[in-house]
Amino acid sequence: MRFLSVVAFGLHFRGLLSQTLDANGVSLDDKVLAIERVLLTPGTIDFPVTPCDFNLNSAPNNISGDQTAAQWVRTVFHDFITADTKAGTGGLDASIGFEADRDENLGITFKGTSFINETIIGFNLFAEVYISTADFIALGLAASLNACDSGTPLVKLRAGRIDATGPGPTGVPKPQDSLTSATDAFAKAGFSKTEMIQAVACGHSIGSVHKIDFPEIGRSVSPPGTGADTFDSTPFKFDNTQVQEYLTGTGKRGGPLVTTKNVTMQSDLRIFKSDNNVTVKAMSSAASFRNTCLTIFEKMLNTVPAGTTLSNPIGPRPWITKETHLDLSPSGVVRFSGNISTQSKAAGAAPATASYVYLTNSGNTAKAGNSQAGLSEPFGKITYYSFNDTIPAGVTSIKIQNSYTENINMNLFIMPSQSFINQRFNPNGSAGIASYLVRAALLTSLATSGASLTGTFYFPSPQPNSAAPKWTRTTFTLTKEKTLGSYTIFKGQVSEPGVHATGTGLHHIDVQFGSIRSPKVIASFFTTESFFGNCSDFTKC
Repeated sequence: MRFLSVVAFGLHFRGLLSQTLDANGVSLDDKVLAIERVLLTPGTIDFPVTPCDFNLNSAPNNISGDQTAAQWVRTVFHDFITADTKAGTGGLDASIGFEADRDENLGITFKGTSFINETIIGFNLFAEVYISTADFIALGLAASLNACDSGTPLVKLRAGRIDATGPGPTGVPKPQDSLTSATDAFAKAGFSKTEMIQAVACGHSIGSVHKIDFPEIGRSVSPPGTGADTFDSTPFKFDNTQVQEYLTGTGKRGGPLVTTKNVTMQSDLRIFKSDNNVTVKAMSSAASFRNTCLTIFEKMLNTVPAGTTLSNPIGPRPWITKETHLDLSPSGVVRFSGNISTQSKAAGAAPATASYVYLTNSGNTAKAGNSQAGLSEPFGKITYYSFNDTIPAGVTSIKIQNSYTENINMNLFIMPSQSFINQRFNPNGSAGIASYLVRAALLTSLATSGASLTGTFYFPSPQPNSAAPKWTRTTFTLTKEKTLGSYTIFKGQVSEPGVHATGTGLHHIDVQFGSIRSPKVIASFFTTESFFGNCSDFTKC
């Protein structure tokens, strides 16, 4: 987990410079890389759902009955199911954030808050401008499946979902709804009756029904005292147990939405037997259940509003950079440094060092290098390699292990070693409004007389009626300060526009000169990767 620690900045480089950018200057490649980085950073998206019975926001499961992984899976269903595929509206678009108070989204946690708000606040811990809340909802499903069954392959995850700016239509099926009503809702979202049955069986492999939400179901709860009645005997494992117990009449016999004496609330039973159990029988083996669920979950995740462009499935790739940044030395020499990540497939599979070459625009090698010795994270699945090089003029990209290529923009970049933050604190010790002194380097050959740079500060602001952040942009001007080597140095200041959305801590800055945009820097209290310095008096920095 990125625990609150030192003030820090991380930097991301954009992917293909020719790609279309969104309003925040982010390309689809940027979004893919950001998700890969989260997947390859232990203690981020995996920690709220590891182990599978973990509850992030309140008392442990054996006391509360709450389970973060189950909440994250349920959030996907409640967000996507109100889609109208013929009209091209709705789907997985984070509109669920504005719908937490609807009766059809009932789900009160142990501490009395909506499961939807708790889910989104959990994602806010890792919020960044590259990853929409809707993409986080999809990412949360993938993380939950992996936490609840380590043998489950990564669901085919794509990036590029766009967050809604308000609530979507009503229409989430409820336990008391008729079979016709449920079937119609799924059909409107583009799902057949068979797919409806599969979606319900897959979604109810983990989790439970809570007495506080549905007292009409009337069963005793398990574990005793939690207020939660689980769907099967293995609620903390994503597997075919619910289907097996339903078909054989053993264990939980399919769970409370099958066995409740309140016939009106027997929604799972109505759905499962709607085709004489043909579908549930077909997915009763462990392999068929897993394969079916991965397919149906992928369809849920890909149900998005018309006009949304999703990426190809995300690997993650064998080699990527965890972070990279350019800087200038006091003598004006350009340095490029960062960390490389690889996912180890077996013990000892990762090489001792990572090799790479710096390339020019014509594809020629300008310089070759090797990283420092790799360091494996505690569980040995991911290895990191740091590097720090001087690079010659004309470099446009780095190619790592003959596998991963990342663009390098030497024309314009923020200088972390000469940029500072002044973090103020409130009387209660919480973080107050921070200010930033930003220095950026522009090739002097590109700088016109009297030129200035435009900086943009990207801030996760709160928005009414949703726990999800809304990224707002504050522009500021950087003016010429001096020259250094082949570069002209510009300086400017910007302050946070207010309080940030609940749970968020990342802020971003980039600068622009005409059509040239620098890589973004990420300002955060939730990482130990420190690049900017601390300075309480910018006149002295």
